[in-house]
Amino acid sequence: MLRFFRQIRQRLITDNNFSKYLLYAVGEILLVVIGILIALQVDNWNQDRQTSNTEIEYLIRLHSDLANDTAYYNRRIKYADKVIADHKNALLISYAEISSSRDFFESFNKLDWSSEALSIRDNTFSEMNNAGLINIIRNDELKTEILEFYRQVDVAEKHFEEFNNTTIQFMSHFFIQSKAQKHFFAYEGDWSPWTIEMLEDSDDWQWINDRTSESFKSFELSLGFYSGKHGVFKEYLVDLRNKSTLLLIDIENEFRNRSIQVPEPSIKPIFVLD
Repeated sequence: MLRFFRQIRQRLITDNNFSKYLLYAVGEILLVVIGILIALQVDNWNQDRQTSNTEIEYLIRLHSDLANDTAYYNRRIKYADKVIADHKNALLISYAEISSSRDFFESFNKLDWSSEALSIRDNTFSEMNNAGLINIIRNDELKTEILEFYRQVDVAEKHFEEFNNTTIQFMSHFFIQSKAQKHFFAYEGDWSPWTIEMLEDSDDWQWINDRTSESFKSFELSLGFYSGKHGVFKEYLVDLRNKSTLLLIDIENEFRNRSIQVPEPSIKPIFVLD
């Protein structure tokens, strides 16, 4: 092809036909420009297609994360309900007369004093955010919704941490006042469950019948704080569950609007205390 154009250009020069040569030169330049523009357009199409594919891959991963997190929120809500109910019940029992170490043990032995942090699957969002890829989401409303959702997750995580740190202070005071660490967790350095026999050898349970004792007051305060803490946790969890559910629906609608099959996520709940 190049040889063909070269021959035409040479013939025009030989014939000394300057006007035709000039017209030919302009045409050749236009052909080059058009070729460059077509190449650029093809490159843009390829980049747009690649960006769109990357966007869809991230949305699929976000969809999977949110589906798993929604299941996680439901489990944590159920767990919070149990802790609230158990600690409120223990508070009522603490005001009744407890007549023996066995009665004391059976009344409070199964109380859960654990404090779990908020643990969600935010790897996909963190990866997008850290790499500056959040803007590849073409739907501005959906992008804003995703950013706002994970901002609220950050707020919840910080509050969970603050409450759990305060819990440590409450429990430290309770253990010091009542020596309850022996009753609930250990005996003379042996990290095995406290037994009735161990309790019967000790009188460090009778404070439960003395409402004026520092041990009872500390125990009562700890029960109330734990119940209240998990009440706050539940409010956050319900809010996050509802918003993650709505975000899931909006991502699925985005798939449908772009004729993409809605993926079926594999639910693998993050460990949570039951």
